Amino acid sequence: MQGSKQMQTEEQRNITEAEEMEKIDLVSWLQDYLSCLKKFWLQFLLIFVIVAGISVSYFEFTYEPVYSVKITYAASGTEYMTVNSAVAKRLSKSIPVLTANDEFKKDLLSAVDGEVSGGFSIVSSNTDESNFFSVTISTNDYESVNPLLEAFQKVYPKWVSKTTGTVELQIVDKAASSGRPVNVNSLAAIFAKGFLAGLVVCFALATVYLLSVRTVRKESDMKRITSARCISCIPEVVPKKRSNNKKLKLLITNKRIDWGFKQSMLMIQSRLQQIMRRTGDKVLLITSTIPAEGKTMTSVNMALAFAQEGMKVALLDGDLRKPSVSELMKLPEGPGLTEYFRGESTPEEIQVVKDGVTFFRAGQKKGKVSGLIDEEKMNSLLEKLRKEYDVILMDAAPSYVFSDAMILSSYADKVLYVVGVDKADAKEIRVGMNSFEEKEKLIGYVINRDTGGYISQSGYGYGYGRYGKYQKYRKYAELDEETMNTEDTL
Repeated sequence: MQGSKQMQTEEQRNITEAEEMEKIDLVSWLQDYLSCLKKFWLQFLLIFVIVAGISVSYFEFTYEPVYSVKITYAASGTEYMTVNSAVAKRLSKSIPVLTANDEFKKDLLSAVDGEVSGGFSIVSSNTDESNFFSVTISTNDYESVNPLLEAFQKVYPKWVSKTTGTVELQIVDKAASSGRPVNVNSLAAIFAKGFLAGLVVCFALATVYLLSVRTVRKESDMKRITSARCISCIPEVVPKKRSNNKKLKLLITNKRIDWGFKQSMLMIQSRLQQIMRRTGDKVLLITSTIPAEGKTMTSVNMALAFAQEGMKVALLDGDLRKPSVSELMKLPEGPGLTEYFRGESTPEEIQVVKDGVTFFRAGQKKGKVSGLIDEEKMNSLLEKLRKEYDVILMDAAPSYVFSDAMILSSYADKVLYVVGVDKADAKEIRVGMNSFEEKEKLIGYVINRDTGGYISQSGYGYGYGRYGKYQKYRKYAELDEETMNTEDTL
């Protein structure tokens, strides 16, 4: 008995969970639609206006007025109402058959006073449990509608007597056309149809787009790509109003930044610290699949968060192709890792201390970056840093685009992967993460700009810009430091 109750309780729990999942899916889809509308609002507006305009023009151009007349008969032939009611019902149902008869049409048209231009239709209806039935004649020609009524009044009783026999028809009501069409061409109705048509087309396009998108929009999407743990989700930031035109720095030390963003960063740092403390790891590489996913922003904020915990932190700007740490932190210009690998500078000359963090600049890009990383010098630097610092972070170039992140990961203990909402395709993310998972170095991933739904690519106001597969990253690889706007590369 007790086991039966437990099974019922379990079934109820499963039903409740299923209902909750359905609610979540519906809410998620609604968020997707709203966010998609937010991103493509201008395009949707233009499509809506075009479709609505075309629809209004179509309805206006194809509009044809319909004029109707109506005549109501009372059928009688016996003294019994039930019999008369059955006769009226039979006569009403016979109207379509009668109007399809060519001879009847010929008699009807010959009885019309004048010519009938255009077609016409005749329909009927009867009142339940009564001997009344009505015949309605409709046509687009006002000049013909009333003559058709008169002709029908003359011809129809004769045909009834031929086919039915002794049935008396008495006219109960007769309504001629006053000249006002029954389908009045209302501008309000036409605009309503156009408005609805525009909404339907926009909704259909949004649905097709959302179904075709293969990027990550929420944590459940990542679960289909990898079994790695989700460290946390970084919420989308809505910048507070500010007087200057400079872009908002997404740093936990910035007082203008939303509290939720700061807390998410501190949560990521806390979880990373717990994991790394258990495993005894010190060096953490941070990368992403493609540019503009927020890896540099995450790297810098992690460094600041670890420093706020009283830890000694070093951050290496290992994205030698398009460095951004110096610009984000407003570090003074000077030599960096590029010069260190070439033997032109010492570790002390390439570092800058700010906000409790020791930053190692990337340096000036000169020539090709491929093959620039010197294994001996990198090992020497990290050996020195491991002795002096509690945590060493490395900001690396996107892993799907270049091999730099994979090379640098050989010097790191763990790898944190940043996934931007609606950025890289799922296949690109899988390829980008694969090498780190194979080496068992992937500590987990964070989802950046999460709102539980579809997010616009213009979210923060920073980013590398759009990149395609390999060919579309060429500009990123060949860009000179002097021509870079590093504010746009974070």
